[in-house]
Amino acid sequence: MTSAPEVDWHAFNTSAAGRPARRLVSTAISAIGAVTGAGRSVLDLGAGGGSDALEFARRGFTVFAYDSDDTIASRLVENSRMDGTVYFRHGDIAEVEAFPAADIIYSGYALPLLGDALPGVWAKLRAALKPGGVVAVDLFGEHDTWAGDDSIATFTAAEIDAMLEGMRIVQREIRDEDGRGFADGKKHWHVHTLVARAAA
Repeated sequence: MTSAPEVDWHAFNTSAAGRPARRLVSTAISAIGAVTGAGRSVLDLGAGGGSDALEFARRGFTVFAYDSDDTIASRLVENSRMDGTVYFRHGDIAEVEAFPAADIIYSGYALPLLGDALPGVWAKLRAALKPGGVVAVDLFGEHDTWAGDDSIATFTAAEIDAMLEGMRIVQREIRDEDGRGFADGKKHWHVHTLVARAAA
């Protein structure tokens, strides 16, 4: 087991702010069957530089974006040019008492960084998900370099299935390979990228 490095998230998010939105955004929108996001909402957990949150808003969704770093705040001027709106909540996701009801729960690589707080947060997220809603998230598997580090949550495939109990899995992609970490250095990534839909 290798401990997760300390990361300057403001520097990381600032450098990533200009990247295109991930394909997972479009996959989540397709999974919910939305032609437009009008009248629908998204929870973006660990919104970082805001590329994904802003893409949801461009597609008409109301987005509640959460992050302990405030990089996204400088980009909210873009709200005036979008069909939807991003509302930024700055702080520790683990301390949120309850999340707004949402049609899509989205998180790219951020949820595992909650460590042992993730199960409690996950229960609150499932409670916030509307009937027929979609979860689109990255979770870390047991082969990940950081497995065993108490600050990182990792799961077996069976544990992930249990987290999605009662939902229909629309997509499951597994990355199990060497690569680069958030900071300098190599790491082994074991990532389950999941899209699942709740019963209507």
